[in-house]
Amino acid sequence: MGRKKSKAKNGGRNHKNNRNNNSNHRSSSASEQQPVSRNNDKKNQPRQPNNYLNFLNRQLAFRLLFFYLDETDRLQLGKAYPRFQNAKLPTVKPSQVSEDGGDQSTPKTKTKTTTANGDQELTKIKTITIPQDPHTLLARLNTRRLAKRIRYLGQQQCTACDDDAKVYNQHVYAKNKTTEQIAIAEWQGLMVDYKKKLAQEQKEEAEEDAEDNNNKGTNVAVSFPSQLELLLFSPCPRAVAVLASYPRSGNSLLRTLYERTTLRVTGSDMRGGLTKHDLVGEAATESNAVQFVKTHYPERRGSPPFLVNRAVLLVRNPYDAMESYFNLMMTNTHTTSLTEEQRKRNAAVFAEMARKEIQVWRDFHEYWLAQQIPLLVIRYEDLIRHTDKVIAKVIRFTLEVQNMGFFEDRISRCIREEQIENLGSYRPRSGGIGKSLSTGMYSTELLNELNRGITDTMIKFGYEEMMKPNPEEYVDWKLEPLDQFGVEIDGKPNSFMSINGKGLVRGPKRFTNWKDVRRQMAQDNDEKKSC
Repeated sequence: MGRKKSKAKNGGRNHKNNRNNNSNHRSSSASEQQPVSRNNDKKNQPRQPNNYLNFLNRQLAFRLLFFYLDETDRLQLGKAYPRFQNAKLPTVKPSQVSEDGGDQSTPKTKTKTTTANGDQELTKIKTITIPQDPHTLLARLNTRRLAKRIRYLGQQQCTACDDDAKVYNQHVYAKNKTTEQIAIAEWQGLMVDYKKKLAQEQKEEAEEDAEDNNNKGTNVAVSFPSQLELLLFSPCPRAVAVLASYPRSGNSLLRTLYERTTLRVTGSDMRGGLTKHDLVGEAATESNAVQFVKTHYPERRGSPPFLVNRAVLLVRNPYDAMESYFNLMMTNTHTTSLTEEQRKRNAAVFAEMARKEIQVWRDFHEYWLAQQIPLLVIRYEDLIRHTDKVIAKVIRFTLEVQNMGFFEDRISRCIREEQIENLGSYRPRSGGIGKSLSTGMYSTELLNELNRGITDTMIKFGYEEMMKPNPEEYVDWKLEPLDQFGVEIDGKPNSFMSINGKGLVRGPKRFTNWKDVRRQMAQDNDEKKSC
C-alpha cells in the first residue's frame, strides 16, 4: 500500500510538472521572461532600488554627477546618502598635490572581506573629490553675470527716461539663447564696433551707436562694467602658452586681468578653490579649451602633463613672496595677515622656512630661464604699477598679435577704469614693494644668509637694490620697470616642453610640515586664552 501511495504521489507530481511545463511552453511566446515559480521569482528578479539615487548608484555610474556639483552639494549629498561616500572611484583620477609640491596618492578607504574560498575582496572604496566640469562652471559664472547685469541696468533705469528703459530691457541679454551663444554674439558685436571705429576714426564726429549685430540681441548698445561681460573658452590651434610663477607672485591676479581684457577663460593645472573667485578654468589644460594656463611647476607638480610652446614667467621679489606664502600657509586664507604677536611667536618657524624657500625660489626661476621655448619675463612690481603696459605685453606675446588696436581699446575699458585694489580676493595684500622687510620677520643675520645664495638671480631680475643688509633701513623702493615692461627671450623654433613631468625643485629637505606648524600655533592660542 505504501508503494502504491508513493507511486501515486510521484505520478501526481510528474503530471503536475508536465502540466506546468506545458503551460510555461504556451505562455513563453507571450512573455519569455515569466518566472517558473514564486520562489525563483524573488531570486531571479533584480533587487529594486529604494529610491532614484540608489538606482543611479547601481545602474548609471552616478559618480559622474560629481563633475557638476559644487563642494556644498557634494557634502550634503554625501551626508544624506552614504552610498555616495562608498562608491567606486571616478573615471577621472587627477593626482593630488601634497604640501611639499609632490604627488600624493589618491585617498581611499578600503575594507577587505574574506570569502568562503579564502580570497580577499575589496568591498569599499571612498569617492574622492574631483574637479567640476569647466563648461558647467563657465555657464554658471555667465549666468551670475547676467543676473548682476540685470540689477545694474535696473538701477540705471531709475535715472533714465521711459524710452531708454525700454532699450535697456531689450539689450540686457538675448532671449532664448544659451550663455555661450550670448557670449559669442556679444564678442562679434565688439568686433563690429571696432571695425566701425576704424572706418570712422578720420571723422570729427563719429557715430557712437553700435549696430545690433543682425538683430541677434547683442549687448553692444548698452554700457555696463567690464566685470559683467561674458567669458568664452577658446580652442587653440597650437600648444598652449603657460603662465609660470612661484606661489604668491600674482599669478591669479594676472589671470583675472587677462580674462577681463580678452574675455577668454584661462586654464590651470591645479585643483584649488579658485572657482570661488570666478576663475572657472581649474584643471583645464587642453588646447581645445584654453590658450593660457597657470602652473607652479617645477615648484610643485600639477595634473595632468601637457605640452607648451611658449611661457610667461611672472617674478616677484623673494622677500615679499616668501612672507606672503608664509601668511597663506599659516592662516589658510589668501587675504589674512598674521598679527604682530603671531609673527614674533613664529619668527623661528619663518626663519627655518625662509632658508628652504629661498633655494626653491632661486632654482624655480633659473629652471625657466634655461628652457628653449620663447619666454617673456615680467615682474609683479611692474604689474601693480603699470598694469596696462604689462597686460598689453602679455597679450601680444601670448596670442602672437601684431595689431594691438582692438586690445588697446579693451585695455582702456577693462584695466584703466578699474583700481587694482578692487579686483577681489587676489588683489595685493599690501601696496608697498618690499614692505615685508619692515615687519620684523627678517633679521639682519637671516637676510645676509639668504642673500648669499641668490645674488646672481636677483641681478637678472633687477632686484639688486633691494638686497639691503639691514632691514631697519627699509624704504619704499622705486624699482625701475623692466625694459619695455617685459623682457622677451627668443627660443628655438618649433620647440616644445612638457609641464608636470619628472623632477621638482622642492625636494624632501625643502619641505615644511605646515599641518604641524598650524597645530602648534592653535595650541599656543588656546593656552593664551586659558591664561
